[in-house]
Amino acid sequence: MTPLLRSLLSAATALVLLALATPALQAAPDPVPTSRVKLVFANWEKFTDIVVDGSTTKSGSDLIHDELQRHLVALAKNRIAPGQTLVITMRDIDLAGVVEPWRGADFGRVRYLRDTHPPRLVFDYQLLDASGAVLQEGSEKLTNLTFRYQTVVGDREVTYYEKQLLSDWMSATFRKLAKERSKP
Repeated sequence: MTPLLRSLLSAATALVLLALATPALQAAPDPVPTSRVKLVFANWEKFTDIVVDGSTTKSGSDLIHDELQRHLVALAKNRIAPGQTLVITMRDIDLAGVVEPWRGADFGRVRYLRDTHPPRLVFDYQLLDASGAVLQEGSEKLTNLTFRYQTVVGDREVTYYEKQLLSDWMSATFRKLAKERSKP
C-alpha cells in the first residue's frame, strides 16, 4: 500500500468514526453544577456606571454580571449551606473610578481611580432554603471610601473593588453560618 493511499484510508476512517461518535456526544449534555447564588441585574441600563471598553452596552453589563456571579459562587461555597440559595438583585452599580472620554481618542477605555469616585453597590438579597422559604433578607448599599489605599494583589480586573465589597459583605453577613459549618 502506498503512503498516499494509507493516509487517505486513515483520514476516511477517522471521518467515519467521528460521524458515528457525534450523535453520542450530542446526547450526553455536560452536567451543569447547581449554583447556590443567583445574581440578577434589575434595569442594568439605569446603573450609574458600568462603562466597559468605552461604552455602556449589554455585553459590558454581561461581563460585569459574569465576573460578579463567579465571585459570589466562589464565596458561597464556604458561607451558604447546601440546599440554600442566595438571590441577589442588583439595583445599581457605580464602578470604582471614572471614565473621561473627553481626554481624547481611546481615553474612554481608561478608568481613572480617584477618591471622589469610590465603588458602590446597591442591592436586595434573600437567602432561601431548599423549599424556597425566606431565611434571611435585606437591602444593602455598599461603598468603600478608602478603596485606593488597599493593596492590590495580582492583576486588577474591571470589578476588582466591587468584588472586595461583596467579599467583605458576605463575610460579615454570613459569618455565623461559616462558623457553624467549620465546627467538627
